[in-house]
Amino acid sequence: MPSTLTGLIIFVLLLLPGFVFQRRRARDRPAAEETALQEGLTILFSGLLLDGIGLAAVGGMWAVLPGRAVDVSRFVLTPSAYLAAHPARVLGWAAAVLLVAIVTGYLVAGRRVQALVRRAARRATSREPHASAWWLLFEEHPPQFPVHVGCYLTDGAYLSGRLHSYSRVGKESGDRELTLRDKITYREPGEGASTELLRNVGAVSISARSIQFLTVTYLAPPDKQAAEQEKPEVADS
Repeated sequence: MPSTLTGLIIFVLLLLPGFVFQRRRARDRPAAEETALQEGLTILFSGLLLDGIGLAAVGGMWAVLPGRAVDVSRFVLTPSAYLAAHPARVLGWAAAVLLVAIVTGYLVAGRRVQALVRRAARRATSREPHASAWWLLFEEHPPQFPVHVGCYLTDGAYLSGRLHSYSRVGKESGDRELTLRDKITYREPGEGASTELLRNVGAVSISARSIQFLTVTYLAPPDKQAAEQEKPEVADS
């Protein structure tokens, strides 16, 4: 661990990309119960890897701007003297490396990139060790596919609509919730197959404790739906 305030600041900044990556990744994945050591190692190693990527990316600019680049050999041999002589240059390039590392970590941890990584590695979604049942259902296809959910409730009622959000808690618990939006349909208990569109209702929250079972339908992406609607109808001869 660093023993000076300057060393501590540098150490924290080096780990910042790893922290951003870990927090962004946790938004779209099942929440695993990790110890402080496991979480710290994840931030440490991912942060160092992202810092290396940022350094490599910014290093490619040194050939383009040689007059304004950092002289790596002089900086390594005499860091204090070089920093004192060129503080703005060193801090500017260090900020560029850090910015590239943070942006890369945020983008790599996104849902679309993670889905591509899973498919490239031929990993099925069902192999997620901490995934809940509905996480597996909702994440079966890439995120551009809208998800329509039908909830059969424990009292015999029925609710359906487009998935808006859901709890990422990995532990199966009745305290979890999911929310539906857009056209919300509802059927009273014992009403058979008839459903009613809830007017002036934009979204609804449902507790997992109230759900008996649910159905999931993947819809075509919005651009494909629009293309289907714009197709001209061919008249029968």
